Amino acid sequence: MRKPKPKLRPLAVATVVICLLSALVSAPAAGASADVRLYLPEPTGPYPTGTTRLHLVDEKRTDDLAPTPRDRELMVQLWYPAVPVGTKAPYAPTHEAAGLQEYYPVPAGGFSEAVTHSRANAPAIPGRYPVVLMYHGLCAARTDTTAINEELASRGFVVVAIGSTYEAWKVEFPGGRVASTSDPEFCGAASGDIESPKNLALLNKLQRVRVGDVSFVLDELERRPRELPRFLGRSLALDEVGIFGHSMGGATAAWATAADKRIRAGANLDGLFVGPVRKTGLKKPFLIMASEYHHTTLPDPTWADVLPKLDGWHRWLRLRQAGHYRFVDLGGSAEQWNLRATMGPDAWQANFGDIDDHRSQQIVIRYTTAFFERFLKGQREPLLDKPSAKYPEVEFRATSSAG
Repeated sequence: MRKPKPKLRPLAVATVVICLLSALVSAPAAGASADVRLYLPEPTGPYPTGTTRLHLVDEKRTDDLAPTPRDRELMVQLWYPAVPVGTKAPYAPTHEAAGLQEYYPVPAGGFSEAVTHSRANAPAIPGRYPVVLMYHGLCAARTDTTAINEELASRGFVVVAIGSTYEAWKVEFPGGRVASTSDPEFCGAASGDIESPKNLALLNKLQRVRVGDVSFVLDELERRPRELPRFLGRSLALDEVGIFGHSMGGATAAWATAADKRIRAGANLDGLFVGPVRKTGLKKPFLIMASEYHHTTLPDPTWADVLPKLDGWHRWLRLRQAGHYRFVDLGGSAEQWNLRATMGPDAWQANFGDIDDHRSQQIVIRYTTAFFERFLKGQREPLLDKPSAKYPEVEFRATSSAG
């Protein structure tokens, strides 16, 4: 049976809407750049970067998302400071790249021909690097924040991105085996009224699996360092761990930050909040970056619940003129692909907004990096203390210096 493609949904008051994109174009639109490949900015840190994938199986956990009972199985991707040897890695493995081409409205070759700045399986530069976990949005991909991941790696972090098997559109395992979304309802679980019993139950089911993934991956990094590229396993500072995510991944970051004592700080990039954290809040440092047109306390009741319960250091920053997908790599190529013309004004505003492609990437990368440099490395980051003349697009909506 052919799975339905995700559909755009209009924003609605008093409901949370995750605007999933349908495949609207298959070739570059008129006037688009001749280079259809996804744009990834050059990392600015002092280290060259590498990337590698790790196949993990949790034999103690049955996969609640799989179509038939089996152990939970994951593909995890790491970005890290690396010796610049070997070839630069593709944006995604072949089948995952093809899945992204189905999932998002991009020209042919947009993902499948994209190349990162990171060398595949290169030896790590010996050191001691804080670990930042990343979880993607509903049915999305672990590679969605490659630009942020490479920047963090270039500044001396190890980023560990997790793909949610049987929820993500495509996850490719060694040998070319592919796991696809097992239930089309997963992809729309955060659209419409999330307070309905059906949606709440589905979101909590997905999040329990995701939070279990986070803790399992941390366990495996402690247990299996020898399976990583040379010098990487011994360079992981697993006492200095953070997490971030986009959309539903932001909700994962919040729940995991509250649930796992090893995680010191978390960040939510334009996501909702699901699970116990809605009642308990957070006492650890937490950053919220939001679009102008998506999450606020008015249309998102989960924000209204959580914001008063953030008892530790926190920031709620709003990126003016930005839509929901400006926080992932897709948002850095929206104008390049002429998506404004193909999507229509309402869908364009909700998903992208009028902020410049590369400017939005620069801002999201800068603030996310500053947060983890402050709370995992102890560096002074005045950017997080007050509005900046350098980034007038960033509005400080709520702050606290507690914690």
